[in-house]
Amino acid sequence: MKNTFSKSIFFLFSTLTLFFTHPLFSESQNDIGERIVHTTKFSYWIDPSSSVPVESVLTTGVFQKIVDPFPNFGFLKGTLWLKLDPQDFPDPTKYPLLLIQAHNIDLVELFHKNDGKKYIISKSGHIQPVFQREIPHRNFVFRVGHERETILIAIRSDISLQFSLIFTNQRNLQREDYITQWIYGLFFGSLGIIILYNLAIAFFVRDRNYFYYIGYVLFFGLGQLSLLGFWGYFFVPDSYFWKRIGIPFFFSICLFFFVLFTSNFLKLKIRIPRIARFYQVLGYFSLLNATVSLLGGISESSIGVTWLSVFICLSLLGVLIWGIYKRLRSFYYFAFAFVLLLVTCLVYGLLKFGILPSNSFLEEMLFPIASLADITLFAFALADRIQLLRQEKDLALAQVTSLRKERKISRDILMQSLPKTIPDVKNLQMQIYIQPMKDVGGDFYEYFSPNPYELGIVLCDVSGHGIPASLISAMGKVAFTTQKDNIPSPKQVLEGMNRVLYGNCNPQYVTASYVYLNTSTKVWRFGRAGHPSAYLQRASGEIIKVHPKGKIIGVFPEIQIEETTHRVEPKDRILILSDGVLECFNPEGEMYGESGLLEFLKANREIPNHLFKIKLIQDLESFSKREIKDWDDDLTFIFLELV
Repeated sequence: MKNTFSKSIFFLFSTLTLFFTHPLFSESQNDIGERIVHTTKFSYWIDPSSSVPVESVLTTGVFQKIVDPFPNFGFLKGTLWLKLDPQDFPDPTKYPLLLIQAHNIDLVELFHKNDGKKYIISKSGHIQPVFQREIPHRNFVFRVGHERETILIAIRSDISLQFSLIFTNQRNLQREDYITQWIYGLFFGSLGIIILYNLAIAFFVRDRNYFYYIGYVLFFGLGQLSLLGFWGYFFVPDSYFWKRIGIPFFFSICLFFFVLFTSNFLKLKIRIPRIARFYQVLGYFSLLNATVSLLGGISESSIGVTWLSVFICLSLLGVLIWGIYKRLRSFYYFAFAFVLLLVTCLVYGLLKFGILPSNSFLEEMLFPIASLADITLFAFALADRIQLLRQEKDLALAQVTSLRKERKISRDILMQSLPKTIPDVKNLQMQIYIQPMKDVGGDFYEYFSPNPYELGIVLCDVSGHGIPASLISAMGKVAFTTQKDNIPSPKQVLEGMNRVLYGNCNPQYVTASYVYLNTSTKVWRFGRAGHPSAYLQRASGEIIKVHPKGKIIGVFPEIQIEETTHRVEPKDRILILSDGVLECFNPEGEMYGESGLLEFLKANREIPNHLFKIKLIQDLESFSKREIKDWDDDLTFIFLELV
C-alpha cells in the first residue's frame, strides 16, 4: 500500500506540473502566438423560448458584452445566442478555427454568411456524431473562413453551461490535443492502477470498504471522462443518449458508493445511527437520481448531483468534526482525505450555480487535481485500516490462545475430578458417557456405593462454561461428599447440596438429577433439581417418564425437592441425562427432543447394555449431521440396567 501511495503522489505532482505549465491553463489567457482566448469579444442574448429564428436574432435580441473569459450561465433554459462583430475578428488567416471549450453542450450551431448572403450552418454538440462533425474533437471546433462577417452561435444544453471561445489553428489544436491527452492519460492511468491494486487487496482481505472504495473511484473516473469529453469522443462517439447522460449518471453512482464507503469506513451505524440512516437515504436518492438521468431528465439529474454533493459534504464535515472531537483514529485519516474533496465539491457546486465566476482552469483542473490527492489519501486511510485489522487479528489470536489455555485448564480440572472407575454393583450393568463442549464443560457426575447392593449417583450441569464452571463442578463434588449419610434419600441429598453451594456460585447455578438404587430390595428413588426427566423402561418395553418437582441449586437459601420411588425388576432400564441430549438440532433447526429419545428407546429395547452408548451417539450424530465433538453443548448420560 505504501508503494501505491508513493506512486500516486508521483502521479499527482507530475500532473500538477504538466497542468500548470500547459498553455491552455496558464495565468494569462491572452494571445500566446497560435491561440487567443476571444470570449470577451463576443456578446450574448438569451432566447428563453427558443423560438426566434436566426434571421430575426440580430433585430430582436438585445445583446450584452461577455465580461468573463470563461463565463458561467449555470442551468440555462432556452437558447443562448452569441455574436461576434466583424471588427472584433482576429486575423482569419492566422486563426481559422473557432474552438468552443466545453464538454456538455447538447447542440451548438454556428451561423455565418457567405458573401453577405444566406446563413451557412455548421452543427456540433452531443446531438451530432463525433466523426460527422466538421472537425472531430472532444470539444466543439468550427472553421470560420477567411472573411470577416458577423457570426452567430446558438447553444442549447440541459447541463450547467460554462465555456470559453478560443481562436486557434490546426497545428496548435493538434499540439494541444497531444499534450492534454497525454496528461489525462496519466491521470486516468493512475486511477486504473489504484482500482486494480485495491481490487486485488479487496479479494484478499474481504473487506467491503474496499469494494465501496473501488466503486467510488471507478465511477468518479467515468464521470471525469464524461466531464472532460473523452467519454463521448472515444467510447460513445455516435450515441447522443450516452454522451448526454454520462455526467449526471456516473457522478450519481459515484456518490452512491461514496456514502456507502463513508458510512462503513467510519462505522456510523454504530457510532452515529441517525447519520448512518441519513446517508442511507442519500444513497437511495443517488440511485434515484441516476435513474432519472436514464429516463431523460438530464437537467433535473444534473441539479440533483449538485445538491447531493453539497448535502454530503456539509453533513460529513459535521461528522468529521465530531469524530476528531472524540479522538477517533479513523476519523483523522478520513478528515485529511476529505478536506480537499469538501472544498472541491463546494467550489464546484458554487461554480455550477453561477455563484462563483468560472474559468477554464477551474473547470478543467478542479476535480482532476483534487481527486488524485483525495483518492490517494483515501487509499492511505485504507492502508491504515489494514494495519488496524492486523493488530486486531493479533490481539484476537492472543485471546484465542489464552482461551485455549483456559479450556485446557478447565478440561484438566473437570476430567481430574470425575470418577476414575465405574461403580461395581451386583445385578447392575452401567454405561456412562460425558463429552464436554469443545473441550470445556459444565457437566459432571459423582457416585457413592456404601456396599455391593446400593448406589447413589448424581448428575449435575453447571450453567456456563470455562474455568468458573469447572471450579463450581469441583465444589459440587465436595458438596455431594457431605451428603453420604443421606444416600438413600434424593430429597435430602439435593437439598443438602443446595445449602452448601448457596452463595458460592453466583451468578451461575447448578441443575442436578440424583438416583438411589438398591439391587437387593429392587427399590429405585429419583429426585431432580431443575434437571431433565429420568426415563424408566420396563422389560415389557413400557417407558415411564419420571419428573418430580425441584428447583435449581445454588440460587435459593432453601429448596423443596420431591422424590419418587419405583420398584424395579430385572431387565428394567433407567436413563438419566443432561439437556445436551434433548437439545440436539439438525441443519433444518429441528430438535431431537423427547420425541426423538422415546423413539430411540422403543426401537432399541433389545440391544445389549454395552451397545446402548454407541447406538445413542450414532443416532444423535445421524440426526444432527455433525460429530459429537463439534457440538455446542455438553453431552452426558448414564444408563442403568438390572440383571
